Amino acid sequence: MQFLIGLGMAVAVGAFYYYVLYSPAQQNDWDKLPTLPEYLAKHPECKTSDDENAKCYSCESDKVVFQPLTDHADPRYKHICLSCSKILFKSKSII
Repeated sequence: MQFLIGLGMAVAVGAFYYYVLYSPAQQNDWDKLPTLPEYLAKHPECKTSDDENAKCYSCESDKVVFQPLTDHADPRYKHICLSCSKILFKSKSII
């Protein structure tokens, strides 16, 4: 009986990690986003003095923020324009 409870808890933890923290659907969307160098190659007019950021190609706003893909500990980030809410490019934390 204890084995079944332990097995059930392990399956629940694994499912939580896979569907909530890892989130394959979000991973697929993140994989499709360009990196900053790819984004700037396509939109060279969006280059800024900050080597880790760029302007929005759609509305030309320089108010671009980064957001973790799932939770605060996730090293995958998507960079989003605050003015028009377009997702522009991806980056990964170095830590």
